[in-house]
Amino acid sequence: MNINPEIIGFIAGGMSSALFIPQIIKIIKEKSAEEIALLTCIIGIVSSGLWLWYGIMQEHISMMVTNSISTVATGVLIVLKLIYDKEKN
Repeated sequence: MNINPEIIGFIAGGMSSALFIPQIIKIIKEKSAEEIALLTCIIGIVSSGLWLWYGIMQEHISMMVTNSISTVATGVLIVLKLIYDKEKN
């Protein structure tokens, strides 16, 4: 069986990107980001950004697409964290 590595990359990257969606929904519903560590989000956005850069350099479309999504999702988490922490204080 000959599977295109990009398909595996899309599946793996898509699953990694999907990790953020339930957390974003929970924060919006509860209007609280207390349980989110800002440092974790910062590490996540740097990591996704570096993987995105690597994907661009290697011309791996799956890495570019999925890490773009991860970078944006982590950015949304950071914004929500800052908004709800500010509202709390």
